[in-house]
Amino acid sequence: MDHKEYVRICDNSNIAILFVHGIVGTPNHFTEFISLVPESVSVYNLLLDGHGKGVRDFAKTSMKKWETQVASVVEGLSLTHEKIYIVAHSLGTLLAIDQAIKAKKVCKLFLLAVPLRLSLKPKMLINSLKVYLDKIRFDDYEALAAKESYGIGKDKNPFHYIGWIPRFLELFAKIRKTRQVVHLLNTPCLVYQSKKDEMVSKGSKKYFENKPNSKVSELKNSGHYYYDREAFDFLITEFKKMLNEDN
Repeated sequence: MDHKEYVRICDNSNIAILFVHGIVGTPNHFTEFISLVPESVSVYNLLLDGHGKGVRDFAKTSMKKWETQVASVVEGLSLTHEKIYIVAHSLGTLLAIDQAIKAKKVCKLFLLAVPLRLSLKPKMLINSLKVYLDKIRFDDYEALAAKESYGIGKDKNPFHYIGWIPRFLELFAKIRKTRQVVHLLNTPCLVYQSKKDEMVSKGSKKYFENKPNSKVSELKNSGHYYYDREAFDFLITEFKKMLNEDN
């Protein structure tokens, strides 16, 4: 599967929508959302540095590079658009919150699986092993969703993954830092947390529940990557509502 950035800048467009995937993720995570964006609206579906390549390429990137990359895209879109919406998943939500606090033209957030508190469950490791070994049954929807959301090339040498440790330590540090600044977030924010998330703790919700501009929804039968049909239809409906508010 190709993991490529997609950019569509529309002349005279007032709005740009920036999509930011999660760690070891892929821009393909947002394909069905992008298909709903009107042709008159600009789209920037970002491929984070070190993704879409090999295991050792990912080891060479850094949180700093991701932060700089997202900030640079937001700055560029701000020069030609009045409003920027950010749609993000997991790590991407932390980068989105950063920009909503710092960049005045970021005026809406649509956040999936915000990891402000972690609760790593055995299912996460099991699904990761299934993806690594490529041993997934056709009806194992959670593992299949994890595979489809994985944006790094295969590597049979397990020792090459040792270089990933600093990246995940940086992620944990970023989570702690975001918890300290999330109270500064005043941008209208739609937050969607999965009740059966194998990585994100239910405690993440509390950071948004008392914020006047935030709306938190819990998806009962969904995980970090997998959304059951009811939840996915709900997300699509919510996304359409957000688009229609200014169109």
